Formats: sequence, C-alpha cells, structure tokens
Amino acid sequence: MDENLYDLNLKYLIVAQALILSGSEQKAMFCLGLSPEAVSLLRTMPVTQLKMLARSEYLTFIPRFNPHKWGEFLQSERSELATSDKRSRDLLMFLSSNSSNG
Repeated sequence: MDENLYDLNLKYLIVAQALILSGSEQKAMFCLGLSPEAVSLLRTMPVTQLKMLARSEYLTFIPRFNPHKWGEFLQSERSELATSDKRSRDLLMFLSSNSSNG
C-alpha cells in the first residue's frame, strides 16, 4: 500500500476515534460517514488495530460533497499559482461556509 494512503487512512481513523471518545459520536457519523457499528468498533480499538486497519484494503474514499458545490468551487476564479495545500484549505472553507448557508 502507498505510504501516503496509509497515512491518510490512519489520520482519518485517529480523528474518528478522537471524536467518538470525546462524546461526539453523531458528529463522527455525520462528518466522517461512520455507521453506528463503526462507531462501536472504533471506540474500543487500540492503536495497533487502527494501524492494521489503515494498512488494509478495507478503507475507501467516497466523496460526500454536494456536486453543485464542487462545480461552484471549480468554476470560481482561482490563482494558477496556488499550491495544492492552499486549494485544499480553500475548498474546505468554501464547503463549510456554504453548508452553514443552506
């Protein structure tokens, strides 16, 4: 498995588990697309199992963004020189501001 994908998977699992352990199960389910069963499993999963799961082929990325918002973002005027990190932050800000508006 690609190390970048492994790192992404592991960070996703760590964030999910942190939300669950902080009492934000509903937020974890809504924002991260977790099922109630996944929440139950992640609540008690030790770090070694998180690492094994991150390295497995079980996790897949499925975008959950509204296609209309993606289109708006992609059509908006952006600098050609923007880094991918800046564009990622811009996208997250764009999506969060639009989700609070409706």
